[in-house]
Amino acid sequence: MTVIKIKTKDDLKLSQLEKGKVHRILISLSDNPLGVSWKLPLIVIKGVEKGPVVGLTAALHGNELNGISTIFKLIESINVNKLKGTLVLVPICNVPGYLMNQRFFSDNVDLNRIMPGAPEGATSKIYAHHLTTKIISKFDYLLDLHTASHGRVNSLYIRADLENEKTRTLAYLQNPQIIVSKYDEEGTLRAWANERGIPAITVEIGNPNAFQATLVDETLDGILNTLRYLKMIRGKVKDMIDDAVICDHSYWIYSKTGGIIDVIVKLADKVSEGQTIAYVYDVFGQVKEEVKADRSGVVIGKNVRPNCDAGTRVVHLGVDHIDPDEEDIPAHHD
Repeated sequence: MTVIKIKTKDDLKLSQLEKGKVHRILISLSDNPLGVSWKLPLIVIKGVEKGPVVGLTAALHGNELNGISTIFKLIESINVNKLKGTLVLVPICNVPGYLMNQRFFSDNVDLNRIMPGAPEGATSKIYAHHLTTKIISKFDYLLDLHTASHGRVNSLYIRADLENEKTRTLAYLQNPQIIVSKYDEEGTLRAWANERGIPAITVEIGNPNAFQATLVDETLDGILNTLRYLKMIRGKVKDMIDDAVICDHSYWIYSKTGGIIDVIVKLADKVSEGQTIAYVYDVFGQVKEEVKADRSGVVIGKNVRPNCDAGTRVVHLGVDHIDPDEEDIPAHHD
């Protein structure tokens, strides 16, 4: 087995990297308590011919890991000598969170609520500032890979601003079960990138703290479809949203009581208004509450942790089905 020496750099300078090569480098970000900088691992696949710079980010929440496997499989799928443009792959954005197996940064702040950070202030803000300035700002497109948070599970779904033509196109190139029209929430990486003119969507890939091969492979199909659309790799662009449910918005349904909860609906189930979606029991096995859907919709995600406080999130429901305009779907008529 060949051991590749990994170089550390202070900044990502794509123009200085050799074409037709796969570059594995570490980028220095903010300082940690050892008095040295956090090192961010990057894989840069730089094609021989010119083309766009597409960035994939994973593990911005340190325990959301399916994106790491997706990036590894993408590396195996790309022939650098036939690639037009550049792929910048960030398998672990939140290095401290990943090392501690937790969602948050080392100061217990959610990085995806404080973007683009700041050059001074809290340690999480300084780290976010380095991440956005040194790495993300170099992208032409961004696919930000996430999963559900601890105690919950997700379908494979997309969050994107469907009113924006470029982000709508990115969303419709993927291979999801569900697409949710979501305006960019302030402080998220997606919002900051879109404000900077970098079209960005969020891809939610199943569950935390795990590699789920089927969902990873389906996500990879969408990423490769995106690269075909951008003419970075050869091949026919596919319409992969024919079976996807597209929702105008989504929200969580909460329990009213506490106890031991059993959520009985499955991911991607279509539920009707008034349908029971969960039971809350007391410790003696008696039903305290039947949690019901207040609207018809589709199950995007759900709680899987049995211990339940009053006001626990139970089901993430997508509502108000959208029939997409066929002209907005890449390759729909092919």
